[in-house]
Amino acid sequence: MRTSDHFAAAELAALCAAKGIGHAVISPGSRNAPLVIAFNNRPEIRCLQVIDERSAAFFALGIAQQLHAPVALICTSGSAVLNYAPAIAEAFYQRIPLLVISADRPQEWTDQGEGQTIRQRDVLRPHLRASVQLPRAADELSNWHCNRLVNEAINAALVPVAGPVQVNVPFEEPLYGTTEVNGDPRIVAPVPVEAFLLPDRGWRAQQLSSSLKVMVLAGQGIWGEGMKAQLQKLAALPQVTVLTEATSNLDDPAFITCIDRTLEGIRAGNDTDLKPEVLITFGGAIVSKRIKVLLRQWQPAQHWHVDAGGAMDTFQCLTHHLAVEPHIFFAQLENQVKPNESLYGEAWRMVAQRMRERHQALLKNTPFCDLTVFEALLGHIPEGSDVHLANSTAARYAQLFERTRRLRFFGNRGTSGIDGCTSTAVGAAFASGNTTTLITGDVAFCYDSNAFWNKHLSPHLKVIVIDNGGGNIFRFIPGPDKDPELLPWFESPHGRDIPALVKSYGLPCYTARDEASLKAGMEALYKPHDKPAVLLITTDPLLSPQQLRGYFEQLRRD
Repeated sequence: MRTSDHFAAAELAALCAAKGIGHAVISPGSRNAPLVIAFNNRPEIRCLQVIDERSAAFFALGIAQQLHAPVALICTSGSAVLNYAPAIAEAFYQRIPLLVISADRPQEWTDQGEGQTIRQRDVLRPHLRASVQLPRAADELSNWHCNRLVNEAINAALVPVAGPVQVNVPFEEPLYGTTEVNGDPRIVAPVPVEAFLLPDRGWRAQQLSSSLKVMVLAGQGIWGEGMKAQLQKLAALPQVTVLTEATSNLDDPAFITCIDRTLEGIRAGNDTDLKPEVLITFGGAIVSKRIKVLLRQWQPAQHWHVDAGGAMDTFQCLTHHLAVEPHIFFAQLENQVKPNESLYGEAWRMVAQRMRERHQALLKNTPFCDLTVFEALLGHIPEGSDVHLANSTAARYAQLFERTRRLRFFGNRGTSGIDGCTSTAVGAAFASGNTTTLITGDVAFCYDSNAFWNKHLSPHLKVIVIDNGGGNIFRFIPGPDKDPELLPWFESPHGRDIPALVKSYGLPCYTARDEASLKAGMEALYKPHDKPAVLLITTDPLLSPQQLRGYFEQLRRD
């Protein structure tokens, strides 16, 4: 097989292919030429060119998110690798496997005035599962060392907890030489081992059987039907309530699925009845700031966090870290927890039902604004498809509505940044082949418009941009909205012609400004296209935050 004559590049490509890495996202450069040659000559690996490294990294994140497999990211030396940082941080907190392969100049040239040479080794270290520097020499011992380091790096992207790793590769010139290689590289295969909570499991079931108020709170994740069935059995117990969010992807009539809406029904008279004695959490980030604040105030007597990767004391009351995968934990509780005479689950259901009825009544009289737009969108997106929620208003509005259309929800909630929401959705749509809808704001859309500077756009991608005047969330968050001098530093009208921007990428763009045009726009958006399509919805920048504030005020009114 023809490959690069730089051993490190050839070994990297060979091991990636051998370990099942099927995609490499490559940004152009010259120092990474040996890597381009080696990977491009591997038929097992599909090489995808994306010019903007920041967008490329989020694009790769979206692919890895859908495939549940590592994706290689390849860039040249210098500042190129720094552009990966936002996506690498997001991948770290979402536990998505990415293999960063950064070409470098020989270390001797660092800080010596050589072009495209920075302190590149370990430059992404705070948000990596592992970081290695490959040897530059090509003698027998160095080649063995190189093989071992690459094996270790790829394995670290998957076990014990998935996440990003970096392999930094110094190359001397000449860069474009090739050679023939025969044989396969040595593979060091990881063997994942799941922890089981077999010893002393009785105390957990006994504790939950005797507790009168148990709350289960699910964070971000994609869970199987088995997990959902286990939670349904728990939720059927009178002492248990299960709270989930859109990005938990655990929707069921037995659960409290609209947390922020439901919490507005908590009063001084029922506060004690709703406060949990035992809090069980699992999964990734929680979107709701309200539930975080409330649980920090309530301080449950026990908080069990179930996570094989590590403990998170989000609510400042952690008492037990159960280092095991959630599906194993809940499977071992199945049929072990006994019902008692509690009214806790019913108390939460009563509050949720009261807030649901009030929500429905309020929406009937709400004028066209962000709130009614989300009601329309979540009722129209095709059943069984994927929805990506950009930060920050999109991720919050979606939590206020029942989810009954079998949609899968995703969002960059590891860091909650706006910088790569579109690129992530582009990568996810490319990898999944599913109808994928991105709901984003005008600022986030403009910020990441380079997502469409990409030759691998899926026609199944639908992008909905809600233009509410730029950073509209700051007209709702207490603080900036009350200071006319301060608000301009937070709110950021984009001043861009979004339809012209979309059309510059050759994509169809539809617009909506009221209920009738929104209905027509959604119908046009979801018609078959041979490329992604965009729907721009313009709402009143002053009316939307007023309506949202009034919505919450009416929910909590006695």
